[in-house]
Amino acid sequence: MRRFLLILLLLQSCSVIYKVDQDKIQKFKFQVASELRKRLSLGLPLRPDGYCYAIDLAEIMQAGVESDDSLLFIRAYEILKRNYIVRDSWIDSAVLWRYKPGAGIDASGTAETIHCAYAIFLAYKKWGIEEYKRVSYSLAKAYLKHGFMIDSDRFLVKNYFNYQTRTLSENTWMINQRPDFLMLIGMENNDKDMLEKSRLMYNAVIKAYVKNGFFHSLYDIGIKTVVPTSSGYYSPDGFFPLISSIDIGISIFQFNREPSKQILEFIYNNFGKWSEYYVLSNGKFMPSNFSNSFSLVVSSKIVDIYFLLKKPIKYRTLVLYIAGDILPEKVEAMLKAGPEKIDSFYFELAITLRTLNRLMGDEI
Repeated sequence: MRRFLLILLLLQSCSVIYKVDQDKIQKFKFQVASELRKRLSLGLPLRPDGYCYAIDLAEIMQAGVESDDSLLFIRAYEILKRNYIVRDSWIDSAVLWRYKPGAGIDASGTAETIHCAYAIFLAYKKWGIEEYKRVSYSLAKAYLKHGFMIDSDRFLVKNYFNYQTRTLSENTWMINQRPDFLMLIGMENNDKDMLEKSRLMYNAVIKAYVKNGFFHSLYDIGIKTVVPTSSGYYSPDGFFPLISSIDIGISIFQFNREPSKQILEFIYNNFGKWSEYYVLSNGKFMPSNFSNSFSLVVSSKIVDIYFLLKKPIKYRTLVLYIAGDILPEKVEAMLKAGPEKIDSFYFELAITLRTLNRLMGDEI
């Protein structure tokens, strides 16, 4: 906190362009990339429960592309191709949400499928390999197969397809909707239906918006049997996870920038009173507990929003504090703990690698 106040005074008193410690950022970028490459060279990047989760592979692949690290991308991509893409008579080429050698397949994952599709799409755009374009497009089409129309102007995808019961999930998380990825892949493949579905998905997602950058987490039409006046959008137990709202805002950024602007403003205005979860009380979002820090992935996403918004000067102090103090501290702690102790080890480090890459050589 003391460091933040000193930075604030400095920035209010002059117009100097400040940078984070580039040597420190470079050091951590190298350590994170090396750790991910090393772990993947040893086999599946397993979580403590013995499963390898597809969302981790998706984030690692995207990190490889954005860092121009073809080795990191290929290692994750080959694991995905060997173990995750399911050929099925109904939903062909969806991605399993998790995999363990010897375990049977249980369900696809819509977030996993579209995030993998997008990472592979980015690889095609960077390296021009036609296979990547084909695989990306097939995954995006499988993602759409999980979908349904709420009404004539709204489209959502369910959470998963159960291969045992041959049914889709009952409800759907807003965080699984990626109209931005659909739009880009649809444009690349001149797929008018995919482009239209991206628009309809945005229409559905924006209806979940509450205020201050926060979104409801779920849509379930079944809730109307309990609360007839409900729109179908709700947040379980009244909690609003900060990471969920940040990600949902990013997913519709190409359609509507306002939620991302509002969440950054909210975080800025509530410095030192942060939380991973918020509750809506008397019309105001209140932290469920207090902290002057964030998790590694939330810290990275805040920096990403700042860059998406073209680095508004107002938030420079906030981002300088996060990038200069919180990120290095959290990265160091996570690398020390390792994947044996932290479920989200690969997921968070891969996302952070992309953020560190953004910070390299770029002015805050």
